[in-house]
Amino acid sequence: MLPDFHQHLHMKDGFCYPDWNTISDIIENNFSELEWNSAWLHVARLWVERIRDQLDEDYHIYETPNFLILSQASKRIANDICKSYEESLKQILLNFDGVASDAGYGKHVVLMFGSIDDYYGYLYYFYPDGDHPMSGGVCLSGEGYVHFAFPTTDYSSYRTVLVHELTHGCLGHLPLPTWVNEALAMRMEQSICETATFHLDQEIYDKHIAHWNEETIQEFWTGESWEVPGNSFELSYNLAQILWRKIEVDIGPPRSEILDFISKVHFEDAGESAFHEIFDLSLGDLVEDFLGNGNWEPKPKQWPNNSADGLGIIICSWITGSI
Repeated sequence: MLPDFHQHLHMKDGFCYPDWNTISDIIENNFSELEWNSAWLHVARLWVERIRDQLDEDYHIYETPNFLILSQASKRIANDICKSYEESLKQILLNFDGVASDAGYGKHVVLMFGSIDDYYGYLYYFYPDGDHPMSGGVCLSGEGYVHFAFPTTDYSSYRTVLVHELTHGCLGHLPLPTWVNEALAMRMEQSICETATFHLDQEIYDKHIAHWNEETIQEFWTGESWEVPGNSFELSYNLAQILWRKIEVDIGPPRSEILDFISKVHFEDAGESAFHEIFDLSLGDLVEDFLGNGNWEPKPKQWPNNSADGLGIIICSWITGSI
C-alpha cells in the first residue's frame, strides 16, 4: 500500500510545491530501489494533478513514455506536443551521446501555462527577491524534482522552448559554465527545430563593443551577467552563441573533441583549463577574435566566489526585460 503523500504537497499562493526532501526520505525508507521509479511517478502525478486542479478547468494532463505534460492545448496540438517532445529527447541524447543523461526517477514534468500571470505566479516561489530578467521558459532544478515550465499563450514556440530547457535538463549533471550551458541549448534549438536563432549585425556588434570590458567579461565567465536585466542579459546570450559558433566553425574540431570539451568543462574557471587542454587555446583568444585586443581570459582568482556559476536553481531561455 502506498503511503499518503498528499500532506507533503504543500500549497502556496494557489500553486503546489511538494516537500521533496521529505518525500524522498519516505520513498527510500518504504520502497526497494526497484520500486523507486514507480513511487516517484506516483508522486509526480499527484503533484501535477494538484496544480491542474488549481487552474482553469480546460487544463489537461498528457502522459507519454517519458513525459507528464500539463497544458490547455487542443487535442491536435497536444498530440504534436507529445510526439515532438519524445523525439526531441531522443535527438538531444543522440547529439550528446555519452555526455547527456536521462537518468532519474519518474518522468519529465512539463508545465505549459496558458497565461503569463500563471507562469510568473508559479515562478515567484523559486526566485529570490529583486529584479530578474524575464524568461520564455525555465528548467527548475533546485527543489528536488527537475521540471520545466513556460507560457504558451499562442503555441508558436512550444517545441523550441522545450528543446532549449530539456537540453539544460539532460546536461544538468555536468558542472557547465552558464555560457556553455546556454550555447548548447541554443545550438539544439537550431539543430532539432531548424530555427534561425543566431543573429549578428552592426548594431548588435556595436553594443558588444560598448558593453564588454575587463570587468564585465568576468561577469560573463562567472554567469553573473545573465542575472542582470537589459543589455547584459541579452548580450550574454548572443556572445555565448558567437563563441560556440567560433569553436564549431573557426576551430572546426571533430565531434569527439567537442564532446570531450563538454565533459571536462567546469564552471570554476569558466572552462579555461579544458579549452587549453583540448584546443590549445585560451578562451581569451576566442573573445579577442571577436572583440579585438583586451584582457578577456577568465580570471577565477579574482572572482568573489569561485563557485558563482554552475548548477543553479533556474536556467532561463532568452526573452528580454525584467520581472
